[in-house]
Amino acid sequence: MIAGDVIYFCDFQFTDGTKRDKLLIILNTPIDDEPYIVCLTTSQPHQRKKQLGCHSADNYYFVDSKQDNFDKDTFIVFEKVYTLDVARLLNSCFKDGSYKLFELEKTLWSAIKKCISQSKDVEQDYIDQMNRVP
Repeated sequence: MIAGDVIYFCDFQFTDGTKRDKLLIILNTPIDDEPYIVCLTTSQPHQRKKQLGCHSADNYYFVDSKQDNFDKDTFIVFEKVYTLDVARLLNSCFKDGSYKLFELEKTLWSAIKKCISQSKDVEQDYIDQMNRVP
Protein backbone atom coordinates (compact mmCIF):
# COMPACT_ATOMS: atom_id res chain seq x y z
CA MET A 1 0.00 0.00 0.00
CA ILE A 2 1.22 3.44 -0.92
CA ALA A 3 0.44 7.13 -0.41
CA GLY A 4 -2.92 8.00 -1.92
CA ASP A 5 -4.52 4.61 -1.30
CA VAL A 6 -7.92 4.45 0.34
CA ILE A 7 -8.28 1.44 2.61
CA TYR A 8 -11.16 -0.13 4.45
CA PHE A 9 -9.72 -0.79 7.90
CA CYS A 10 -11.54 -3.20 10.19
CA ASP A 11 -11.67 -2.38 13.91
CA PHE A 12 -9.69 0.85 13.76
CA GLN A 13 -8.85 1.80 17.35
CA PHE A 14 -9.33 5.43 18.33
CA THR A 15 -7.31 7.15 21.06
CA ASP A 16 -10.23 6.70 23.49
CA GLY A 17 -10.05 2.92 22.98
CA THR A 18 -13.22 2.52 20.94
CA LYS A 19 -13.06 0.52 17.71
CA ARG A 20 -14.89 0.96 14.45
CA ASP A 21 -14.52 0.02 10.79
CA LYS A 22 -13.24 3.11 8.93
CA LEU A 23 -12.05 4.29 5.54
CA LEU A 24 -8.51 5.62 5.85
CA ILE A 25 -6.35 7.59 3.44
CA ILE A 26 -2.69 6.59 3.45
CA LEU A 27 -0.63 9.79 3.45
CA ASN A 28 2.88 8.41 2.97
CA THR A 29 4.83 5.53 1.53
CA PRO A 30 7.03 4.42 4.44
CA ILE A 31 10.79 4.09 4.10
CA ASP A 32 12.75 1.75 6.38
CA ASP A 33 11.09 1.68 9.82
CA GLU A 34 8.69 4.57 9.26
CA PRO A 35 5.04 3.91 10.11
CA TYR A 36 2.16 4.60 7.77
CA ILE A 37 0.58 8.00 8.37
CA VAL A 38 -3.18 7.95 7.84
CA CYS A 39 -6.16 10.22 8.16
CA LEU A 40 -9.78 9.28 8.66
CA THR A 41 -12.81 9.85 6.51
CA THR A 42 -16.40 10.31 7.55
CA SER A 43 -19.74 10.88 5.87
CA GLN A 44 -21.02 12.71 8.96
CA PRO A 45 -20.85 16.53 8.65
CA HIS A 46 -20.37 17.29 12.38
CA GLN A 47 -20.86 21.02 11.64
CA ARG A 48 -18.65 20.90 8.54
CA LYS A 49 -19.80 22.53 5.29
CA LYS A 50 -20.62 20.34 2.30
CA GLN A 51 -18.66 22.64 0.03
CA LEU A 52 -16.30 20.90 -2.39
CA GLY A 53 -12.58 21.16 -1.81
CA CYS A 54 -10.12 22.33 0.78
CA HIS A 55 -10.98 23.65 4.21
CA SER A 56 -7.49 23.62 5.70
CA ALA A 57 -8.34 26.05 8.52
CA ASP A 58 -10.95 23.52 9.68
CA ASN A 59 -8.78 20.47 8.88
CA TYR A 60 -10.86 18.74 6.24
CA TYR A 61 -11.27 18.25 2.52
CA PHE A 62 -14.75 17.56 1.15
CA VAL A 63 -15.49 15.31 -1.82
CA ASP A 64 -18.98 14.46 -2.99
CA SER A 65 -20.22 11.09 -4.12
CA LYS A 66 -19.59 12.03 -7.76
CA GLN A 67 -15.83 12.41 -7.27
CA ASP A 68 -13.37 9.59 -7.74
CA ASN A 69 -14.62 6.28 -6.29
CA PHE A 70 -16.40 7.59 -3.21
CA ASP A 71 -19.96 6.28 -2.99
CA LYS A 72 -21.04 8.86 -0.38
CA ASP A 73 -20.31 12.50 0.30
CA THR A 74 -17.06 12.25 2.27
CA PHE A 75 -15.09 14.46 4.60
CA ILE A 76 -11.36 13.65 4.63
CA VAL A 77 -10.47 14.75 8.14
CA PHE A 78 -6.96 15.64 9.29
CA GLU A 79 -7.41 17.44 12.60
CA LYS A 80 -5.72 14.33 13.96
CA VAL A 81 -3.55 12.05 11.86
CA TYR A 82 -2.67 8.57 13.04
CA THR A 83 0.33 6.32 12.62
CA LEU A 84 0.14 2.59 11.92
CA ASP A 85 3.22 0.43 11.86
CA VAL A 86 3.57 -1.66 8.72
CA ALA A 87 3.09 -4.93 10.62
CA ARG A 88 -0.18 -3.71 12.15
CA LEU A 89 -1.56 -2.71 8.76
CA LEU A 90 -0.56 -5.99 7.15
CA ASN A 91 -1.94 -7.97 10.10
CA SER A 92 -5.23 -6.15 9.78
CA CYS A 93 -5.37 -7.12 6.11
CA PHE A 94 -4.60 -10.79 6.68
CA LYS A 95 -6.43 -11.40 9.97
CA ASP A 96 -9.20 -8.82 10.22
CA GLY A 97 -10.23 -8.42 6.59
CA SER A 98 -8.98 -4.87 5.96
CA TYR A 99 -8.30 -4.16 2.28
CA LYS A 100 -7.40 -1.51 -0.28
CA LEU A 101 -10.52 -0.02 -1.87
CA PHE A 102 -8.93 2.18 -4.51
CA GLU A 103 -6.17 4.64 -5.29
CA LEU A 104 -7.13 8.31 -5.31
CA GLU A 105 -7.16 9.93 -8.72
CA LYS A 106 -3.89 11.87 -9.11
CA THR A 107 -5.42 15.36 -9.39
CA LEU A 108 -7.60 14.82 -6.32
CA TRP A 109 -4.66 13.32 -4.37
CA SER A 110 -2.52 16.37 -5.22
CA ALA A 111 -5.28 18.72 -4.06
CA ILE A 112 -5.71 16.81 -0.77
CA LYS A 113 -1.94 16.87 -0.12
CA LYS A 114 -1.82 20.61 -0.80
CA CYS A 115 -4.74 21.13 1.59
CA ILE A 116 -3.17 19.06 4.38
CA SER A 117 0.12 20.91 3.87
CA GLN A 118 -1.67 24.20 4.58
CA SER A 119 -3.01 22.99 7.94
CA LYS A 120 -1.47 24.50 11.05
CA ASP A 121 -2.30 21.35 13.03
CA VAL A 122 -0.42 18.65 11.10
CA GLU A 123 3.18 18.01 12.16
CA GLN A 124 5.78 19.22 9.68
CA ASP A 125 7.50 15.82 9.70
CA TYR A 126 4.25 14.19 8.52
CA ILE A 127 3.84 16.82 5.80
CA ASP A 128 7.43 16.22 4.65
CA GLN A 129 6.85 12.45 4.45
CA MET A 130 3.57 12.97 2.58
CA ASN A 131 5.16 15.30 0.02
CA ARG A 132 8.30 13.21 -0.47
CA VAL A 133 8.73 11.85 -3.98
CA PRO A 134 9.29 8.07 -3.74
